[in-house]
Amino acid sequence: MSAEKVVKETKWTIGLSLVVSLALLVTWFVMETMGVAFTENKAFLALSLIPLSAALASFVKLTKIQKNPKRMLSETDERLVAEKNEADAKTLKALQGILFLSYLGYTFIIPEDTFKAFGWWIILSAFLFSLLAPPLLRRILKEA
Repeated sequence: MSAEKVVKETKWTIGLSLVVSLALLVTWFVMETMGVAFTENKAFLALSLIPLSAALASFVKLTKIQKNPKRMLSETDERLVAEKNEADAKTLKALQGILFLSYLGYTFIIPEDTFKAFGWWIILSAFLFSLLAPPLLRRILKEA
């Protein structure tokens, strides 16, 4: 992949992430000033932080590429890709552990919410997805 293509793609990611973040922020601001109650208006403010942080991460990547275009080699070098994959796998295992502990904690600390609360179902679903998605993805990629 050429450096120009990666730079262009990263700029698009930054722009799109900033637009989404700004749209969520404006939605929050409008709802707050007009007094419209849509569940919890702060949710829009909190959700605007996700694309904003994605834009920030893409900006950091863009500055690294522009400072040193030979850094693009790191994305194609097999050893570095293997190290990155290993780090990603360890991160997934850590997140699975955190989700499992959150699930157990929620279940034992607030047992009356078990099977009733939306948050309990979200944590359970995220935990099960983190366990089932890797084998399913490997199977899909193997067939393709």
